[in-house]
Amino acid sequence: MVKQKPGVTTREIGFELERLRRAAKLNLDQVGKGIGVSAATISRLENGKRQPSIEEVASILTVIGVTGAERDRLLDQARGGSGLGLVEGSNPTVQSRTYLNFETRATTVTNFELMLVPGLAQTAEYAFAAITALMLDTDEPDVEARVRRRLARQTILGRRTPPQVNLIISEYALRLPLGGPKIMARQLRHLIALSEQPHISIRVLPSDVVAHPGLLGQFVLLEFAGDPALVHVEDRATGLFLDDPLRVASYRLTVEKLRDVALDEQDSLWLMTSIARDHDGE
Repeated sequence: MVKQKPGVTTREIGFELERLRRAAKLNLDQVGKGIGVSAATISRLENGKRQPSIEEVASILTVIGVTGAERDRLLDQARGGSGLGLVEGSNPTVQSRTYLNFETRATTVTNFELMLVPGLAQTAEYAFAAITALMLDTDEPDVEARVRRRLARQTILGRRTPPQVNLIISEYALRLPLGGPKIMARQLRHLIALSEQPHISIRVLPSDVVAHPGLLGQFVLLEFAGDPALVHVEDRATGLFLDDPLRVASYRLTVEKLRDVALDEQDSLWLMTSIARDHDGE
């Protein structure tokens, strides 16, 4: 069988193997000895630097003690059954964890949003309103769990060495009173406060720019210190990670074109302040 080239799936498998090893309270050396390889080899597998064979994944899962559906899922990924970085939305826990694994390791996060405030910048009440609006057949406790997961992602903004976060947001998203005008006004003021942090850039795409390359929808460009960049796009059912250099380059160009037509940071701040006042009825 021809092996896949190391890429998104390889890195994802590595993240999961590391998570499961830590949950089993085993170190790299213990797992390495269990399958007859060095701790350095296990480290390379977990870091996505080396593509594991199906046999290696099966052996590691046996040492760790992983059985059942989780074992089957990881073996299917090792066989290439998950395709080019597809994460099915039918399992939001796995999907959220996969995205979080990449986001927490990124050195730069660039997020364009057409109709919503980016998740890294959402307040709890705005997140609740957004998730409630988008989810189908979802009861309130599940919505609250999703809100908690979304807010937990924001801890990366307060790290000692946080990533550079670049947010490009359509003016339409900021004027849409999701959750009501007061909630939206508080969300705008939260964005204003975030924009004062040196590692966070917020640019607003004004409503008078009617033709731009972001019309196809939202995306996140994730860049890393020692690994290839990737792009995350999603719809209601599926998240997709792209790391093909040509595809990533097209999204980089999209970011450049959006920045060309977006307001600069100072003008974006003034517009956000004005929109917040509008929502407040001032």
